[in-house]
Amino acid sequence: MKKIRSEKENRQQSTISASFFETSSIAKAALSSSISPIAFVDCEKEHLVYANSAFLSIWGYTSSDEVIGKSASIFWQTKRMDRQVRRKIYDKGGWIGELLAYRKDGRVFPTQVSTTMLVDADSMPLLQMFSFVDISERVSAQNEQRRLLHNLQERVKELNCLYKILSFPHNKEMTLEGVLQHIVNALTSSLRWPECSYARIVIGEFDVYTPNFTKSSSLFSTELKIGEETGILEVGYYHNDAIKEEMALLCEEQELLKVASKEIERLIEQKRDEAELRRNREQLLHADKLLSIGVLSSEIMHEIGNPNNFIAINTKMLSRIWKDVLPVLDMYYKENGDFSVAGLPFTEARQEVVRLLDGIAEGSERIHKISSNLRSFIAKGRSISDEIFKVNDAVTKAIAFSRNFIDSCTENFCVLLSQQDLFIKGDSNQIQQVVINLITNACQALTSSKEMVRITTSLDQDNQLVKITVEDEGTGIHQHDIPHLMDPFFTTKKDKFSTGLGLSISNDIAIKHGGKILIHSVLNKGTRVEFILPCENAKDCGE
Repeated sequence: MKKIRSEKENRQQSTISASFFETSSIAKAALSSSISPIAFVDCEKEHLVYANSAFLSIWGYTSSDEVIGKSASIFWQTKRMDRQVRRKIYDKGGWIGELLAYRKDGRVFPTQVSTTMLVDADSMPLLQMFSFVDISERVSAQNEQRRLLHNLQERVKELNCLYKILSFPHNKEMTLEGVLQHIVNALTSSLRWPECSYARIVIGEFDVYTPNFTKSSSLFSTELKIGEETGILEVGYYHNDAIKEEMALLCEEQELLKVASKEIERLIEQKRDEAELRRNREQLLHADKLLSIGVLSSEIMHEIGNPNNFIAINTKMLSRIWKDVLPVLDMYYKENGDFSVAGLPFTEARQEVVRLLDGIAEGSERIHKISSNLRSFIAKGRSISDEIFKVNDAVTKAIAFSRNFIDSCTENFCVLLSQQDLFIKGDSNQIQQVVINLITNACQALTSSKEMVRITTSLDQDNQLVKITVEDEGTGIHQHDIPHLMDPFFTTKKDKFSTGLGLSISNDIAIKHGGKILIHSVLNKGTRVEFILPCENAKDCGE
């Protein structure tokens, strides 16, 4: 314990403190001229009893009268000198450390301080000498170094995150959804608390997220923009009771996510471009196949045409022969009774031969029409016929043609035809072709025979347009696919027999007839297709 001084000893210390600098002119001159700030403090009251010129200058004072007798706590951080430090000063005679100092104008600056205990002849504490070094520049340099190191660590983290995003196993088979899943997993592993973080990407029809995703107050969101399409990137933390106050995304992490969002946009565009390129390549290959089929079909139709003509001519000849022979056979039947013709009784053969000859003629005519339609389809730049016909008639024929397929797909087929006659001008066969294609697509979209397909015809009186509408309760179409439905070879059907040409050809027919096809669809709810055509003699149609 520190020795307790008597009143005589206290007076003696005060005398020594005052006379120390007066009697030692050499010491006083040395201290006064030192470039290091030096101050002496009374051990009892911890008041300054001396300060040299360097101290006054750095602390911002002009005269020693402003500091002598003042508490040391005014000039530097005395509270940091705890009991342990003070014990070292008394026991070991000194201490070296760092303290904050306070200038006259209130500014704070760091110092390195060396303090030494001065004792009298009896080893009693006399004064404490404090020698200071202004370490502002050193501390500033250390802080700058720490800042640069922190920035470097953030850049390394940013690069690591981007590397993880870019280093996914890139292959043609990997879907865009798979790429996005890889990205959200990479983002969470780059944050401060990966085990408590979650991420989500929403773009187009995709909503991809980590298994533990949830909304929270620590959620950070940034926009994704690919062309005209927008989406969001969301990242956040679960609240943890142990670190609840700290769990918020740092500014550096938010900047990292903004940089990552740009890379995500690039990857999405790249993946979509790859899909488009792959689709175009498939279309070219398919087009080449169709070209080969077209050439082969022309040759086949030519080869079929010759024997079919022979069949058609000979069937007509046989019909005339049967007509001429029939009276003779009837006479023979009256005179001799029933007899056998090709293993059939004459009474049955009389009607059956006619039916067989009519069937042969009808089949030959069907072959001729199929060949003619196929040649017309293959031919480029073919013109459409110019006839005026009833829309309901064309729709009815298309339904009759598709009846077997409709019945095999749904038990709920509804037809609502306009009560008034609606006329259009063009090629009725091509209009039927479009309606057949729309009915076929609607039936193929169904997942149950209980789901409905409905076809209606109506007049848009205001715009003088005829509408043929085909609706279904099927699987619907993704919104991002709808703009491509009219593209040649584009198909959403999974079966290998789909060419992706149906809607493309139908759209061409609609345009050639001065009309258009509009498609409205909701995924998993159904699709409505409107085939719109200009009404012929619209005023009369509206009456």
